[in-house]
Amino acid sequence: MDLNVKSQIGDIINSYMGKWLMMIIPSQSLETNVDAAQINRFTLVNKQISQGLPYSYTTGRDWHRHCIHGTIDSKAFTMNLICWQPDNLLDLQDIAAWYTQQYGFHHVLFISLKGETRIWQYEGHRIKGQIRLGAWQPEHMKTYGQMVVDNSTNLRGTYQCLSIEDDYRAIRAPRCERSHLQDFGQLSNHLGADHVLFVPAFTHAVHGRTMQQYLAFLDVPYDKIYHAFDSGESILYYVLYVRQCKLKTVLDVMVLLFENININPVIYVTQEGNLYELGPDMSIHRNCGVFSRPNYESIFTQSGKNGLHIQIDENFQYNRSSMFMRMGGATILSRLIN
Repeated sequence: MDLNVKSQIGDIINSYMGKWLMMIIPSQSLETNVDAAQINRFTLVNKQISQGLPYSYTTGRDWHRHCIHGTIDSKAFTMNLICWQPDNLLDLQDIAAWYTQQYGFHHVLFISLKGETRIWQYEGHRIKGQIRLGAWQPEHMKTYGQMVVDNSTNLRGTYQCLSIEDDYRAIRAPRCERSHLQDFGQLSNHLGADHVLFVPAFTHAVHGRTMQQYLAFLDVPYDKIYHAFDSGESILYYVLYVRQCKLKTVLDVMVLLFENININPVIYVTQEGNLYELGPDMSIHRNCGVFSRPNYESIFTQSGKNGLHIQIDENFQYNRSSMFMRMGGATILSRLIN
């Protein structure tokens, strides 16, 4: 690591020191050596992933992420610097656990508010030990990178840190592909402005109420889209267009509705255009890359459902619920999810 790289990394780390918790993690699978946007095309390294990412990862916007560029011998190898609010250490540890299981490594570099630097050692989703490196020094970046390489069964070589991007993660127009979306109704109008949830419909009652009643309580616009497959199976999806301020409430209600039942995939498109499959607890189960028609269809292909045909319910038109319904629904939901 030359002096310019040390200075660049030192300046950025020092700008967060005392204000943010920080951790550095690889952003590539060690088995396939591809970036996170492509991970859906490959088998996950650890098939026993037991936890999804917490809500705060999807709903919280007050965190920063820098990309760190490096190499392992002649091959590019990237890492992320994540800067997190100091009152959410447990969430940060959960996120670190998800990354270690998703990409198949066992070590995370952590920097405390005071600059104390440690390497967390993960086993599954638990921290099983730590190595104390002392006060933060830019050289710790190389120490950590080489440890990741040396403890991998798929990588060999010498890690070299080349640079760190000055710009941190910000909300931008979605990077997704907008072509071939005519079957998705109003989806194109909401991409980049709202969070989009594809939720499978059900007919049973939950606490004596139907799914349509819960959607009226939530007061979010939605479309109805039929998914038909070559096997003859058909699934009705509600496509919810959720504003940022309502996202956590909507996710909490979905957890209530789908608790302890087997469901078809719940699909989430972020404001930035990233595509995720959610688990029954509405945490991130799988990163499916950037939203596009092919990536969307691949979620069902990987579930054994082939030949997807999508058709909007043209006879359905969303009508906002009355003020009394919204007020009463907010009271009912607060009792159920709190």
